[in-house]
Amino acid sequence: MSYSLDSIVEAIAEARAKGTEKKIKFEQSFDLSVNFRKKELDVSKPENRLNQEVVLPNILFPPAKVCAFGDGEFADKAKAAGAETVVSKDDIPKLGEEKRERKALAKRHDFFIASLDSMPLVGRYLGQALGPRGKMPKPFPPQADLSAVVSQYHRTVKVRMRNTPTFHVKVGHVRMGDQEIADNVQSILTFIEGKGFLDKVGSLIVKTTMGPSVVVKR
Repeated sequence: MSYSLDSIVEAIAEARAKGTEKKIKFEQSFDLSVNFRKKELDVSKPENRLNQEVVLPNILFPPAKVCAFGDGEFADKAKAAGAETVVSKDDIPKLGEEKRERKALAKRHDFFIASLDSMPLVGRYLGQALGPRGKMPKPFPPQADLSAVVSQYHRTVKVRMRNTPTFHVKVGHVRMGDQEIADNVQSILTFIEGKGFLDKVGSLIVKTTMGPSVVVKR
């Protein structure tokens, strides 16, 4: 049995109300937890562990942080597109020599892009920091529309399961309307359905960063 949009909106509204009862010094996000039934989803099998990017219909706040590696036209286009950080080819080896700096770069950004000619340097000097985190950059040619690429990343989240049949993902922010957040939740459910796992969902939970969990009714 799938989840209706009305039930998702209702749960989000309840999570918002409960999550804002007490004064919080920062603006909270909305998180979604998807819990599968253990007997029906054997995560010991690699094919059952979800690990993929999902593009949401509505931009998150703050948007995902994108870092770009490259020079010249690529670097200019990346900056104009809204990449938070642009690293030149000359600076890649320098970052690679500083363990703390390269780890901080990997942790600080959600997604990475790179010009074709900078990819060998990224792999050589930053692969150890980016690879294990699943953050190796996607390469793009100089003529690529980086505005579209960065815009899409601003609406992208990573769905990743490890050793338990569950995953957690950000789906909204208190600045967003309940309907916008619900649309993002539905996109996650559509993704799960496409994998053939929707009927294996045991519970769907939404909450604000500091608020209590609210179960979405079927």
